[in-house]
Amino acid sequence: MAKDIQTDIVIIGAGLTGISMACALAQNNVGVTIIESSDIKKIRSIKSDGRTCAISHGSSKIFEKMDIWKNMSKNSQAILDIRVTDGESPLFVHYDHKMVGDEPMGYIIENYHIRDALFKKAEKYNNLKILDKAKYKSIEFNQNNVDINLESGQKITSKLLIGADGRNSNVRKIAGIKNSSYDYKQTGIVCTVKHELNHNGVAIEKFLPAGPFAILPMHGGHHSSLVWTEPTELAPIYMKMSDKEFLEQIQIRFSGYLGKLELTGDRFSYPLALNLAKHYTANRLALIGDAAHGMHPIAGQGFNLGIRDIPVLTKLINEAKKTGGDLGSNYVLKEYEEMRKLDSISLLATTHALTRLFSNNIAPIKHSRRIGLATVNKIKPLKKFFMKHAMGEF
Repeated sequence: MAKDIQTDIVIIGAGLTGISMACALAQNNVGVTIIESSDIKKIRSIKSDGRTCAISHGSSKIFEKMDIWKNMSKNSQAILDIRVTDGESPLFVHYDHKMVGDEPMGYIIENYHIRDALFKKAEKYNNLKILDKAKYKSIEFNQNNVDINLESGQKITSKLLIGADGRNSNVRKIAGIKNSSYDYKQTGIVCTVKHELNHNGVAIEKFLPAGPFAILPMHGGHHSSLVWTEPTELAPIYMKMSDKEFLEQIQIRFSGYLGKLELTGDRFSYPLALNLAKHYTANRLALIGDAAHGMHPIAGQGFNLGIRDIPVLTKLINEAKKTGGDLGSNYVLKEYEEMRKLDSISLLATTHALTRLFSNNIAPIKHSRRIGLATVNKIKPLKKFFMKHAMGEF
């Protein structure tokens, strides 16, 4: 039997947010152990499958401070412009990055490139240990520490447990934290297309009655990632179509944009829902990423909201460590929750309102929102305000 482990922090979940959190803590000389039920070797062996993340300008700066961005950015596509349209209406909002500076508004990167950069960084830290293919039998939140008992019989003791185990967080349930959710009754369909014309770093968000249809520019100029929203009852029909039929549906929605199209890679689908934990903390526990807050992909900010949790929690833990304090104290946890809740609730409320506003075909509402898009496009201060938010700058 493996020896028991004593560590500063335990993280449950080695997804993109969990491994990012671990790297940030390890960089600050905090001892970290990650528990992950999957086989990391298999996860890392997955090459391009077409799934991408939108990384805001603000998130890129967080990764830059962690000395990870330079390896991610090699395979990124800068988002230089964003065009938001309502169906086939000639009225739109056009966001040009030059309005707010010289740097891109954000980046599109394939998930496997992000994952590869993060795990390579994690390997460089002697104070970061990953236990994969590991399942916990029980978690005991005590007054002075947390005990995690693995099915293997090994016990891990730490001062703080960080739950990074996603929307259906089991850690959240064990801690008795209530979670509010809202089912949009929509499904996101994700795939990659190759196109004849260069996208020139322009991202398109087209609002259709069923939901948003996003065209996200990928590295190289001639590939884009699509995030296509459909009612849940219709999504299986599109998923079962032949490649030819599926491509025909995409071409209808592209309306000739970017010329001739062809499908590359697989297509994926996932249900769309909002979730918000009533509390982000409990005794010896902090939730990050989707375990604390999950949102509709309408603004492409879900992953970025989780990344914004990281520097806040890292700073509080680091300050406690420097002063010889308790890394999982009530003070650390209270400060973390207070500092993160307003940001996340406001963004969730905004994306929820946008989803409800644009996912319908009611004539008066459709007319009003089109006028609204045109108005925002003409008012530069308002446009800059929205751009700053999209970039993750406040």
